[in-house]
Amino acid sequence: MAYREYIEKGYMPSREMMKKFLIEQIEFKRKTETVDLYNAVDRVSAEDVKAKVVLPKLPVSKMDGIGVCFSDFESGIPNTENWQEGKEYIFANTGCVVPEPYDTVILIEDVRFIEGKLKILAKPEKKGQLIDPPGSLIGENEILVNKYAKITAPQVGLLASGGIKEVKVIARPKIVFIPTGDELVSWQNDDYPIDKNIESNSMMLYAFCQQYQADLTIFPIIPDDKVKLKEALTKASDMADIVLINAGSSKGTKDFTLDLLETEGEVLVYELGCRPGKHSSFSKFRQKPVLGIAGPPNGAELAMRFYLKAIMQAYYHQKLSSLETIDVIVDFDFTAPKNADFCLQVHIFKQNDEYHAQMINPKGVTRATLLQKYNGFIYRLKGTSLKTGDEVTAELIVERKEIKTEN
Repeated sequence: MAYREYIEKGYMPSREMMKKFLIEQIEFKRKTETVDLYNAVDRVSAEDVKAKVVLPKLPVSKMDGIGVCFSDFESGIPNTENWQEGKEYIFANTGCVVPEPYDTVILIEDVRFIEGKLKILAKPEKKGQLIDPPGSLIGENEILVNKYAKITAPQVGLLASGGIKEVKVIARPKIVFIPTGDELVSWQNDDYPIDKNIESNSMMLYAFCQQYQADLTIFPIIPDDKVKLKEALTKASDMADIVLINAGSSKGTKDFTLDLLETEGEVLVYELGCRPGKHSSFSKFRQKPVLGIAGPPNGAELAMRFYLKAIMQAYYHQKLSSLETIDVIVDFDFTAPKNADFCLQVHIFKQNDEYHAQMINPKGVTRATLLQKYNGFIYRLKGTSLKTGDEVTAELIVERKEIKTEN
């Protein structure tokens, strides 16, 4: 079936359907590696990590105070004027061992020393008060980090306390990005012809991959040549778990990407049913997943936010992120196209104790203005409309979810 015939008749998934489709279609071949604790934060554990030690090994004080024998208080608070440190009581600092025969701790705030003589203001309520018994902080063979859990900074400290020096984690996936097009020149060039565009998607993709715990290799720009494109795809499929390519279903006369993937591999999604980034695709080449992303930076960004993120979460056995949402009043009119859903980029702000959203047209402002202003999305099904004053649900961008008050 010809490409245009497929677009007219074929299946174009919505944003959420595309996420699910990618997860269903990609067969992940995960590897593991061992890292030390310095490099463990934000990595995903490949196994249950069990403690190698028990903490505390002896009873320790929960708080600063004095250690006493509870039996001395069975009849009330005794006369302690002649009590001596190291005999009837000891000083007990937080986390320090409370040796026998002392079995109870009294808060330092409930103790006074008047002219060198001890006075206790409050009777301990029970034996063992304010004492952590052996194993109360880390139990024998206790699981410190569960399998497939993302290791947090506090857990790194916990692992160190539990006698763990290194952990087995899921190895970061290897991703290759293939930039293509005769019109492109590397962003690293100090000068470039006026008829060329700077290829900068690679650096944005690299940054997203760093966030998603993936290693990205960036290929040199491949010209619009089928032979060289096939060579690049072959090399990428040999070394990568996932291939990204900055050519979707563009209708440009020199875009050979989908034609090549159709003849040499298998194209599963030619085009999406969601804009921006509609001209993205999903294929397999030599059994490796190939995510085609739209060339314009805005479409490429959304492909990374929505689709690569979903792939990475599935790779690491994580649940798809639940969207953080907020109800807003729209300050604009909008009708989604009849042939595709639309993901509106909006500026959300607070005004008169209400949350409002202004639409930002990526084609009507500079890229810098767009990235400075938009902090959320409003997803609209194809053909549906919004009117000024409507209240709808918006999605917040996690890294920019602070909403400012504006006059």
